[in-house]
Amino acid sequence: MFIDGPYIDRNYRQFFPVPELFDRKFVQQASYDLRIGDEVFLSEGRVPTRLTTESPFLILPPGQFALIKTYEQISVPNEFVALISIRSTFKFQGLVNISGFHVDPTYSGHLIYAVQNVGPNDIRLKYMEPTFMIMWARLQSPYEGKKERKKGYDRIPMELMAQLGGPSVTLVSLEKRVAEMSVSMKIYGGFAIAAFLAVLALVLRIIFKA
Repeated sequence: MFIDGPYIDRNYRQFFPVPELFDRKFVQQASYDLRIGDEVFLSEGRVPTRLTTESPFLILPPGQFALIKTYEQISVPNEFVALISIRSTFKFQGLVNISGFHVDPTYSGHLIYAVQNVGPNDIRLKYMEPTFMIMWARLQSPYEGKKERKKGYDRIPMELMAQLGGPSVTLVSLEKRVAEMSVSMKIYGGFAIAAFLAVLALVLRIIFKA
């Protein structure tokens, strides 16, 4: 059973281990809107980009992947499981979540969203803008696993950046490469034809003189 917004509002300390990062204006009917944190890693970048109030914007080009840390830290008590997604405003622009759709019981820390821009245009991301969402559902019985969970994310880890690194190949990038090759062929093709005609003219001149 999913819990509703009023329950989240009343019991927010249960779901947000750092209460100062919680803002009740982002509580929805049955979910909470998560904001973009201070760290984003683009797949074609070398190091994460730091976002601040003085430098809050980042462009995600078509086809590119990104890792985005949430502003809030979240907690999933052992009697709950959490589901995560992207707000529809950004879905309509082409931003899709590729990092999975649930958070296990007992997790506590920042979330790292792996996303891709599958749309035809740039997507503008902004520090502390509500972009993602999370919902909590109560389990039939509390999770009682004995396996010790590793500490939740505080920063984007190196292993995730290594998995995401490297240029992405998309229809947009392929179209650009084909267009560049077409221009190159027209330029160099013209030179090749001119050289061939010059050589042909020279050969014919030698033949007819003979």
